Amino acid sequence: LKLNSGMNRLGFRPEAYRLAYHRLHAAGHRMNHMTHFANADYIDREPSVGAQMECFTSTIDGLTGETSLANSAAVLWHRNALGDWVRPGIMLHGISPSGQFADIAHANLQAVMTLSSSIIAIQDLEPGDAVGYGSRYRATQPMRIGVIACGYADGYPRHAKDGTPVWVHAKEPGQSRICPIAGQVSMDMLTIDLTHASWASVGTKVELWGKNLPVDDVAMHAQTIGYELVCAIAPRVPIQII
Repeated sequence: LKLNSGMNRLGFRPEAYRLAYHRLHAAGHRMNHMTHFANADYIDREPSVGAQMECFTSTIDGLTGETSLANSAAVLWHRNALGDWVRPGIMLHGISPSGQFADIAHANLQAVMTLSSSIIAIQDLEPGDAVGYGSRYRATQPMRIGVIACGYADGYPRHAKDGTPVWVHAKEPGQSRICPIAGQVSMDMLTIDLTHASWASVGTKVELWGKNLPVDDVAMHAQTIGYELVCAIAPRVPIQII
């Protein structure tokens, strides 16, 4: 049975919760109690975890049943609010609710999803040459542009800015490099600056996010959150489960 302790999405409000519980209990149902925190990953927003906890504990006082409160943020940062059952979500992907790499490392979270592709073409640009729709990116010096087989029809964010990181794999250990997006993400392709990956050629593998490149780094450049990106992979993308 869910209590609306301040999130205001689902659940009975405190004044109606106990009546609902007793009616369901009288009808033979055996219930546990749950609520959901609105701001477990913030310290300066209301309702706070403490306020929602106080509402929850006072409302269910004297009622039987186990409790379930904690989302990923509460599991990581509010150990006094775990209840009997926890509901980790984004952390199961190895992603911190805060989107901060330091929190990922501190919690020893490991990415379980890797979005990868490869370079399918390389263009040599001269100063003044532009790349992609709208000519958003223009070369200021001679440079190599790598064209990657992935775009917004695959779930990669169209709003990724120039400079969004892409991990370019090298055959030699320690030589892999992060290369920045250069130009508007297209439906089926995106383009990167290969200045610091001189070895890259057609067929070179790239990681768009995963073990080497946190999805939140990409999300930040696209003005969104990692949650959205891992939920947005298109059905046409081949999936390999390891």
